[in-house]
Amino acid sequence: MVQVELALKERGKVEDIQFGTTLIGNLFAGKQGVKLRVPLGDKLQKQAEQYFKGVFVYYRNYIAHDGSNVDERIAVRVLIIASELLELIDASTLTLTDSGGIDGLVKVGGFDSPERLSKLLTLLDGYHMPKLTYDGLFEELASVGFGDSALEAAIELNLIEMHSAEYEPPHCTNDLYQDIGLLEWFQLTELGRKALEAAKLSN
Repeated sequence: MVQVELALKERGKVEDIQFGTTLIGNLFAGKQGVKLRVPLGDKLQKQAEQYFKGVFVYYRNYIAHDGSNVDERIAVRVLIIASELLELIDASTLTLTDSGGIDGLVKVGGFDSPERLSKLLTLLDGYHMPKLTYDGLFEELASVGFGDSALEAAIELNLIEMHSAEYEPPHCTNDLYQDIGLLEWFQLTELGRKALEAAKLSN
């Protein structure tokens, strides 16, 4: 439930002093304009908001202030509901805080230092290549001391994501540009952007 609350704050860009039902009330009152991702259909947006509020009133507040009656069965139920809430705000991955901050990400990903993580994310963000042509990428990573595992860790930790689109060549007659086809590129996720900012600040 703490993770749900942190994810809500990140999505709504609200101050840390807001908690529980106060946070929910402000986020869903239109001030921050948080819109839920509703798998059952967007027409149920309001009902999904009410579900969110109900869970916070019933589970989150009780757990935060008492929690003595939560046994294993209820704990499992809360974990399942929390997962659904994270899906509704499209934030099923860990927040930067949940990841242990920048030091936690460095440790889990084996990046050696915040400076090294910053260097990796800066290199990858916006890196373009023809589809399925990765030799140049791996050579560039190796030239600054990164192996395949660093790229895999960045993807697994949801710091970067890959996009692809049909390449539109410039208006010229150079055949070099005509046969590229699909183009792939890396882009930092929201967590990746936060991690890069934190890494730069720690240097």
